Amino acid sequence: MVERVILISAAVLVGLLFLYAVMNTPPEAGPNVADEMTSIPPDDAWFQEEVIDQEGFVLVDFTAEWCPPCKLLHPHIVQLKEEYTGRIKVVEVDVDEHENIANHYAVRAIPLVVLFNDGEIVDGFKGYKEYREIEELVLQYAP
Repeated sequence: MVERVILISAAVLVGLLFLYAVMNTPPEAGPNVADEMTSIPPDDAWFQEEVIDQEGFVLVDFTAEWCPPCKLLHPHIVQLKEEYTGRIKVVEVDVDEHENIANHYAVRAIPLVVLFNDGEIVDGFKGYKEYREIEELVLQYAP
């Protein structure tokens, strides 16, 4: 019984340390996400219709069900979608379901959020960010 309590306590501690590390990881320095991605759209009818052919801004969230940082980011993406309805479209791309799109854009780490304007990549970021940071990114571009 004592061993189980110790094991459970250790598992909880490891989980908390992981969350602490994710929340306190500084943003990546280096080139803009848009500079690292191809501007050629993928050969995917769904993505073409939902993102590339859209006029205005589309925020694409590359995510997966099994990704803990993606789950932390998800409420912020939903909040942004609700608060900026009509100004920006939000599309979630599950990298497992749409592997061809993830491969096309060379998605190597998730979460990855990419901002498109009239079908062209303009900006984005890798990893978890607080809501206000995502909102600042959107406000740089969205009218």
